[in-house]
Amino acid sequence: MDLAAAVRDAKPNDTVKVPAGRYTVNLEVTRPITLLAMGQVVLDGVHSNSVLRIATDGVVRLSGFMIVGGNAPEAGGAVNVVEGQAELTDCTLRFNKAPMYGGGGLYVRDAKVVAQRCRFEANTGRQGGAILVDGTGELRLLDSTVIQNAAVEGGGIRVKEGAQVEIVGCTIADNKVVGDGANGGALHLAGTTSRAPTVKISNSIISERTEGPTCIFNSPKLPATLTITRSLLPAWSKTIAGAGNVYGDPAFAMSGTEPYLLTDKSPALGAADAASFPAGAKDVAGRARVRNGQADLGAFAFMTGGGSSVGY
Repeated sequence: MDLAAAVRDAKPNDTVKVPAGRYTVNLEVTRPITLLAMGQVVLDGVHSNSVLRIATDGVVRLSGFMIVGGNAPEAGGAVNVVEGQAELTDCTLRFNKAPMYGGGGLYVRDAKVVAQRCRFEANTGRQGGAILVDGTGELRLLDSTVIQNAAVEGGGIRVKEGAQVEIVGCTIADNKVVGDGANGGALHLAGTTSRAPTVKISNSIISERTEGPTCIFNSPKLPATLTITRSLLPAWSKTIAGAGNVYGDPAFAMSGTEPYLLTDKSPALGAADAASFPAGAKDVAGRARVRNGQADLGAFAFMTGGGSSVGY
């Protein structure tokens, strides 16, 4: 399949079904379409530019892709959304770079994005190793993981200017900052003299090895409006108050193919607001979010005995 030609020739609101395989692409999406992976599909930017750049007045939907090898000269190594709306579902963004500016995995500026059950892993960028939300951009990050990404500012996520971000049911862990002036291993938040970002986090886990503002940095001079509720935060971060928050080690499995699964010792078990999840909600691995009226913090529902169901 010539994927670039299929995208170029698609009419507004068409669905492009992509057969299983590996595709070397740097796609420009300029009309509202749906890209649907039919099996295991890898989109590889071969380190030459953004893998996908989205600029349209409608909604672009991506479902089921692994996106790797993006190397944007400025922003959005894997996915760069600068206009319109995008919805990413069940996608993995891994090993992408945006060294000059940021958003190694995802860049959102003056656009709206919803990312659900997505995995942002081992991406790098100057600002926002995994994700950079800029300008008046809006992001809803749901049931997703942000793990082992790196940057100078915001190893996991960087939010700036007047951007708005909502994070629900996510696991943000083991991201790091490197270089002079590095801050915000998990999150780096800062506004301007005329506007400030807004960040709301709930039912999530933030677990980083670095302490203090080096983990969650909210600029003291140009702070964001930051609200964290019903989430598990590092023990040292008790100064970050919020209704229903718990503090301590999340007790990840740290073994096997899913090292960030919860163990039966985790304080995240049953600590989420089950009523806040929509009916039929699933975690990042596709398992039921709520069972017997209870739900867990973070992107993964607890598994008993390595099985496939939530256990309580």
